[in-house]
Amino acid sequence: VLAQSTAAGAVWNRQPIPAQRGEQPMTGWGIIAYSVVPLGILLMVLLLSDINFFMYIAQKVLSAPVSIGSLRLNVAVIASSFCACLTLLSYAAVRRSMTKYHAAQPQVMPLRDYDKMKMFYDKRNFWISVVGLLAWLSSWRLEALYRKRFEMAAAGTNRPSRSVLSRLSWIVAGCGVLLLADLPLCRANYKMQLSLHVTPGKEELLPAASACEGVFLGDAGTGCADFCQQVRLLSEERQSCVLFARKWHLLGRWAAQLFDQARDVQQDQSHVDKLFAKKTCAEVLRSVDRSNEAVDFLCSICAVLALLLAFAAFAQGLQEFIPQAKQRKD
Repeated sequence: VLAQSTAAGAVWNRQPIPAQRGEQPMTGWGIIAYSVVPLGILLMVLLLSDINFFMYIAQKVLSAPVSIGSLRLNVAVIASSFCACLTLLSYAAVRRSMTKYHAAQPQVMPLRDYDKMKMFYDKRNFWISVVGLLAWLSSWRLEALYRKRFEMAAAGTNRPSRSVLSRLSWIVAGCGVLLLADLPLCRANYKMQLSLHVTPGKEELLPAASACEGVFLGDAGTGCADFCQQVRLLSEERQSCVLFARKWHLLGRWAAQLFDQARDVQQDQSHVDKLFAKKTCAEVLRSVDRSNEAVDFLCSICAVLALLLAFAAFAQGLQEFIPQAKQRKD
C-alpha cells in the first residue's frame, strides 16, 4: 500500500519546467483579481466618499443598463451574480481539496504536499471571489441608497408601499430560480473540478504517451507499466470529480443519475475497468478530461442568468416601491 501511495504521490508532484519571468500568461483568476475585484472596490469607495461628483460617476457606472433580450439588468446585478457563481464553485473546490488533504496517508509526504498546494490555490480563489462579491454587493446597495435619496425627494411623502404578499411572491420566485440554478451549477462545478484536478496531471503525462502507443493496461510491459498506472490514477480522479460534483448538487445529482440510467452507465470502479479494457492507456489519457464544450458553455451561461434572475427577484421583493414623479402638462 505504501509503495502504491508513493507512486501516486510521484504522479501529482511532477513539477513542470519553470518558465522565464514575464512568459507566464495571466490566468482567469488573475484577470478577475486585477479587474473585477478592484473595480468593485473602487466604485464602493467612490460611493462612500460623500463627494457628489464621485458618487454620481459610480452611480452611472453601476446603473448602466444591460439588455439580454427583453430582460433589462444593470452592471451591479451582473457583476454580483458573476461573483456569487464563482464563490459557490470555489468554495466547493476548497471543500474537496481539504477532504483530499486530510484523507491522504500521513506517511506519504509528497502526496500531502501536493494536496496542500492545491488547497492553498483553491482557498486563494475562494477569497478572491468573496472579496469581489462583497465589494459589488456593497456597491449595489450604496448605489440604491444614493438613487433612493433623489427619488424620495421627487416622489414626495405620499408613497404607496408594496404589499407583503407581493414582496413574498418575489422572494419565493427568487428562491425557486436559485433552486433551478443547481442544475447548470452542477455541470459548471464538474468542469471546474476537471480543470483543477485532472487537466494538470494530463498535461504532465502527455509527453510520455507517444512511447506507449497501442499499449493496454493489462499488457503493459516494464517500460509502460508506470505510465499506465499513472493514467489509471488520473482516470479515477476524474470519476472522483464526477461523484463530488453530484454530492454537492441535489437537482444536478438527480439529473445526472437519470442521464446515466438512459446510457446504462454506472459511476463506479467497474466503469473505469471497462474503459481500460476497451482503450489503450494513451487513448484514455487524451480523453480523461474531455467534456462537451457546448454543454459546458450553455450551463455556465444558464447558471449566471439564473443567479441574475434570482438577484433581480430578491431586489424587487426587498426594495421599497417608489413611484416616479408625475410630470405636469402645461
